[in-house]
Parts: sequence; structure tokens; C-alpha cells
Amino acid sequence: MPSIHTHPPRLGSVALACAVLVALLALPATRAEAIPAFARKYKTSCQTCHIVFPKLNAFGEAFRLNGYRMPNETEDLVKEIPVPMGAPAYKRLWPKAVWPGAISPAVPLAVNVKMADVNTSGVNDAGGVDSVKNDFQFPQELNIFGAGTLGDHVSYFTETTFGANPDGSVDVELEHAHIAFDSPFGPENLFHFRIGRIAPNVVDGFQEMWIMTDAGIDSLFAYNPIGAHGGTGLTDMGGGISLPMMATGIEAYGIVHHRALYVAGIVNGMGDPAGARFDGNNAKDVYARLDYKFGGMGLDGDMGGKNPPAENWRDDSLRVGVFAYRGDGSGINVDQMDMGDVASIQDQHFLRTGFYASAFVRDLNVFGAYLHGTDTLQLFDADANLLGSIGPSYHAWFLQGDYLFYPWLDGAFRYETVTPADPSVVSLRTAVFNLSALIRANVKGMLEYQRDLREGRNHSLNAVVRFAF
Repeated sequence: MPSIHTHPPRLGSVALACAVLVALLALPATRAEAIPAFARKYKTSCQTCHIVFPKLNAFGEAFRLNGYRMPNETEDLVKEIPVPMGAPAYKRLWPKAVWPGAISPAVPLAVNVKMADVNTSGVNDAGGVDSVKNDFQFPQELNIFGAGTLGDHVSYFTETTFGANPDGSVDVELEHAHIAFDSPFGPENLFHFRIGRIAPNVVDGFQEMWIMTDAGIDSLFAYNPIGAHGGTGLTDMGGGISLPMMATGIEAYGIVHHRALYVAGIVNGMGDPAGARFDGNNAKDVYARLDYKFGGMGLDGDMGGKNPPAENWRDDSLRVGVFAYRGDGSGINVDQMDMGDVASIQDQHFLRTGFYASAFVRDLNVFGAYLHGTDTLQLFDADANLLGSIGPSYHAWFLQGDYLFYPWLDGAFRYETVTPADPSVVSLRTAVFNLSALIRANVKGMLEYQRDLREGRNHSLNAVVRFAF
């Protein structure tokens, strides 16, 4: 098989990088996992599990990992008494009887609504600047959640998102839909299994549903590494995977000795461009993660006999982890534009590895992640003839600090960057500033500024109001 060793043609490095960042700024913000249905079930405030929603505190993280159950949950903690699906005695009769379950006494739904005043500025193809001022997106997005437990060892989570378009139409997307089997055997919390459309726990801590800012960490999720230049575009502009925000498949995870978390999953990979099937080929992607938490509350809510702090957002601790994601895109054509003789590319296999760290010191949380990606690409011309192969690699990282000035007021700053494989393309650098205030426990206002540090004319300033019930 021939191999291409010559340098790819230059495409106007600065202009291309600017175009990518403009598109990043224009991407709609994704949903967040705030579930007032749980507040109704336990008759408690959102602040029990959240710092400033959607960001979870240590107790909320334990609640999530426990399958949406309180750590050391007892019957008196549940204020909405579940409806039993069969008598408890049926357990002793199994397999000659159906194992009993339970459902919520009320439909366990929750609603999240986001209103936004959008102001953006960006360099266009002609070198000028296009600006949008006070674009009232009222509403911008509505999410309907359904989540809860089905007895002692089964839980579920669903989310449907309705996104408003300027022409009055609405995009509907099934964001989440999974069922989980929690500690079906073995020691408590050692084995959990999730099946469905999930946010992989491999990205726990830096996926949009767990961070304070409205803008996602695009350097880790929106960057498209597949291209004759080692990747210079966005995921929705021609396929490709940096890290998947969502995945469809099966995941196992568990907590060992309160402090260690393991994750392993097998999921669908790149989609079928023709839309005929959910997975683009017969191969599956796999991922894994290993975390350890020093200090603070255990990942399962264990405090080692100590009392939790009165300020439940404080969790003096250090959590570190490593992760890996391996995929197979063979047979899936990714069309290319303006790449000379290269008409399409196939990513035979790719690997993403990295590490993550998060430190809490009283009211400050500093966290970040590093990602290194490698791809094995085959290049084809318009007649599907193989031109050769290349093996580009890239890396990305971010660092974010959140500081809680008051229990209702949080400030956040994030710096993120991507260094593409092609040395002729400048690295992408972005800064995000966010101020979030809880007007009420379930009503939040945000002011957020995002700036392209390479091309200062690309920036946005958005005001957002979110409420959940």
C-alpha cells in the first residue's frame, strides 16, 4: 500500500483556524442534567446534590453513581412511596414467580427551559466581521427528563430536547435513554451496568452536563480530527470523533473501596452517512477509565465515620484519572472539500488517551484534562481509488477554575486549546468567562463571554436564564 509523505497543501492557516473558532462560537449549547423529579421524590432542595446546577457536589456525584439513590438510603428518606409491582414474597418464589419491582407514584418528569440573549461577532469568508446583537432566543431550548428507580436494583434516565430554530421550526432529539442495573450482585456499588444512549462515564467531569459554563469544552468534543490536514473542521462538518459526548451501547462501572472508580464500555462508533443503520460499520468502539479520589467524600458517599461539612459544596479533595477510547471507522467515507485530489477519507482506527484531575479547596474547584489523539487515515480520490495513507496525531487540553463567592453566586474561567496534526495550521485557543447566579434554587441567570484568543474579532457575549421544575 502506498504512503503519502509529502506535506499537504496549505489552505490559509490563520483564516482556516478562525473559521473553525467562529463555528465553535456559533454551536448551540447542549443540555444539562438537572432533575427536579429527584427533589420531589425526596422532598429536598436542588442544593442537596448541586453546587449551582447543573454542576454536582460530592453528594450529588455519589447519588448519580449509586443509580439515582441516596448513599445509605433508607425507606424514611423516600417521601414519595413507590408503588410495588408485586409482593416482596415473590422473591422467595422465583423462578416460579415474577421478581417484583416498583414504580414512582407519580409520573417522574422534569422540565428545563433555557432563554438566551445572544450577541456574537466573527470573521466571515470575505475577511469582514459579521455581528449579531441582542438576538432574543426565547426560548432557546426545552428539555423533558424522565428519571428514577424501578425497585432496588434498576434505574433509568431519559431526556428529550426541543431546540428552537429561527424559522419557527423545532428540532427534536433523543439525548438520553438508558436503563441501568445497579449492584445486581456482589458488594454494593462494585458492579453497575447501563444499556442505551448514554453520556459515557469516560468523560465524567468535563462533559457539558457536569460543568458550570453554558459553552461546552469544544476542544475535546467538537474538533474533527479526520482530514487530509490532520483535522481542521468540526464534527458536524464531515464526521469524525474527538471524544463522543453521547454514545449508544453498554457500559459497566463500579466503585472499589469507596475511592476508586473503574469504567469500561462498548458502543456504536461513527454513524452511517447514508442513515441506513445506527452504526456506520460492523465494528464497535471501546473505552475505559480509572479514577482515584484522595480526601473528601468517597465516590459512593462514604465519609469514613466523619460528618460532612455544613457547606456541602466544600469537599477538600483531589481526584485523578486516566482514560482511553479506541474506535474503528473503516468503510465509512468522510467527504473532503478543497483537498486537491483527496475526495474522501476513511479512519481505519483511532485512539484517544488522556488524563483528568480535579481539586477542591474550600470554595475553589480547579479541574482540567489532556487528550492525545492518533488516527490511521486512508485517502481516496473521486473514483474511490486509494491514494495512500497517513497517521496524523493531535492533542488538546483545557483548564477551568470555579469559585463560589456565595452559595448562590459562582464565577468560572476556562482556557482550552487544540494543536492540530498539520503544523501549517495554527493551534486553536479559546477563553470562556462565566458568572452564574441562582435567582431562586431552581432559577439561574448567567452572563458568559467567550473569545477566540487567536482572532480577537471572534467572540460572543450571551445572557442566559434557565429554570427547571
